[in-house]
Amino acid sequence: MKNIVLDSNDIKNKINRISFEIIEKNYDKQELVVVGLLPNGRYISEEICDIINTNSDISTSIVFFDIDSSNNKITCEDSNFNFKSFKDKSIVVIDDVMNTGSTMIYALNKILNYSPYQIQVGVLIERNYKNFPIVPDFKGLELSTSPEEHVEVKLGNSPKVLII
Repeated sequence: MKNIVLDSNDIKNKINRISFEIIEKNYDKQELVVVGLLPNGRYISEEICDIINTNSDISTSIVFFDIDSSNNKITCEDSNFNFKSFKDKSIVVIDDVMNTGSTMIYALNKILNYSPYQIQVGVLIERNYKNFPIVPDFKGLELSTSPEEHVEVKLGNSPKVLII
């Protein structure tokens, strides 16, 4: 059984709200580095950066992480990316769904190695159970689901969030 929780219009509204919350929390910053966790963090983080750049004086740079948690390996889509550019910067890490928190913990661990000024976390969907104590600063929707249920974000021509 699949239940549609958010349709494309809902997703756009959630991303818009998250973007303005990021602007409000970082009104005093000149620059933010946005880290999108692949695959779906790409679309969400690109949309967020567009909204921030259009509606504030905050400049954004964006980088995408591909996380293989089974091998504890993180690769950056831009092979020339210099991780030292995180030093003393405000970082916003974006993902589609926070399930157990493990993907986020791998990303945060990698970023912490380079001494950022601060790290903030944004997710489209936060589920209420986690294995790691990660609480997002920005969230589109909080879902109370059982560990057996699966939340899937389908982005593309007709974006939607499903509970399976």
